[in-house]
Amino acid sequence: MNLALPSEVKTQLVFLLAEVRTQLQNLMTLVETPSTALMKSITERSGHSYNLKQRVHARCLKAFQEKQSLDAQSLKAAGDIADELERIASLCRDAARELQQLNTHKMLTKHKYSKQLERIETALKQVEGILSSNDTQDALRIGQVKQKLAHFYKKTLNAHLKALKRKKETESLISSLFLARYFLEMGESLVNISESLIAVLLGQPMNMKQFLSLQAMVSRLGHQAWDSLSLETIAETRSGSAISAITNEEDDHFIGVLKEGELRKVQEERRGLQRWNSLFPGIAPQILSHHHQGSSGALIIEHLPGKTLEQMLLQDSAEELKRGLEKMSQMLPRIWVSTRRKEKAFPLFIQQLKKRLPAILNIHSSFNEQLKAHTPFSLKALLSKAEQIDNQLSCPFSVYIHGDFNLDNILYDDTHKQIRFIDLHRSRHMDYVQDVTVFIVSALRLPLFDEMSKVRVNETAASMFSIAQQFAQEQNDPTFEVRMALGLARSLITSTRFILDATHANYLFDKGIVLLNHIVQHDGAPLHQYRLPFKDVLHEQS
Repeated sequence: MNLALPSEVKTQLVFLLAEVRTQLQNLMTLVETPSTALMKSITERSGHSYNLKQRVHARCLKAFQEKQSLDAQSLKAAGDIADELERIASLCRDAARELQQLNTHKMLTKHKYSKQLERIETALKQVEGILSSNDTQDALRIGQVKQKLAHFYKKTLNAHLKALKRKKETESLISSLFLARYFLEMGESLVNISESLIAVLLGQPMNMKQFLSLQAMVSRLGHQAWDSLSLETIAETRSGSAISAITNEEDDHFIGVLKEGELRKVQEERRGLQRWNSLFPGIAPQILSHHHQGSSGALIIEHLPGKTLEQMLLQDSAEELKRGLEKMSQMLPRIWVSTRRKEKAFPLFIQQLKKRLPAILNIHSSFNEQLKAHTPFSLKALLSKAEQIDNQLSCPFSVYIHGDFNLDNILYDDTHKQIRFIDLHRSRHMDYVQDVTVFIVSALRLPLFDEMSKVRVNETAASMFSIAQQFAQEQNDPTFEVRMALGLARSLITSTRFILDATHANYLFDKGIVLLNHIVQHDGAPLHQYRLPFKDVLHEQS
């Protein structure tokens, strides 16, 4: 990709860059040669850089409204860069005022303050060059100036703290430290400018750590031509991490899928992929490259063909979806049987629900009042009674589960008639009902309200229930249905924290509460005799 800006936006950005560079050059002169007149010249020009910044924003807004440019990300980057340039101009003014407090400039020479300003000025030159060249490596070099400024600041801080203990020239030392801090903050602005440019050139927001991680991984795969690479977000996790397709624009070839986030989660994902492929080769993407730095990690994994089951439901691919579900009905029992362990599994569904309850009620505070239509209990009392039942329950064995078995984490490749799993960082041995209930509710919560869509959602949910019910009978699992009821209630209610539409959220919440009330009414009877009213969970049809 490239930084595609309308000429009016680019012109104003170049004017702002020129103004900031002038201010920085004046500050460099002031560091070398104190001058009251020059200090005033710097500090009294605040309005000029601010007005130029506002012009950039105004031209971006105009271009967006008139649809002069389809690249909204470039317009956003231009606005962000303008903000950071104006911040550097403001820091120049702060630095000029601070220089007034210095009685001696010897410490500025000793610690090479002028050299730091030269580094900043060189980086600003590169910003102007990138507006024409679209060079990703130049964008990276702009941000790397911050590292040198951070090293300068740390070294200067230590030297000044030692000098302050001698209690001589304390005011000048403090002013000198403030000055060094302003330079460091200019470096932070350069990092933000660098990241804005990289986001446009790669096609996705990305900070310096993420970019360096991506660079290391892609280089290991033998790709060095950064200008031909682009990223396109194909999914976002609820924790905020992006999942992106990496493409070589020269031949439109998929290099792989980038997944980045907290190191712990990335390591869990890596272990999950390796574990699944050791159990069932080909069921999960292969890891092409991995990298970690500090608390962040990233993977490049194989790009898999096919569609998610959610895409098939949403796009009305009825026959393809049917074939995918049939393949699922063959595969899932084989997975469960082959990974079965004798150890009991304790899902504790109500405990899971209670953990998420504050987040649910922060979005839907009316849920407590809504209970009155279905049960005499308060929400707290209902959950307490359901938890007493839940704590008695266990699956008599455990199997290896996906851990986040949503429709959008299951791919079906109709060409090769193959089911594949993605997003595997929660995989572990557990009650298979955990996966089953998550799958069913991920279909029921989709905002599909026409009659044909309801039929398809119900068929998808019923297909999964049938697979699990038959497996439970074959494996002599006596409390399958009561655990299903608790798991469905958990997933129905917890899924509302991601739904702002009050009508749809209330609908799911009501179904969850009806199930919980049904379970509580069974209290005292043998739990293996409980029968799940599964039809009540499905969408009503006219």
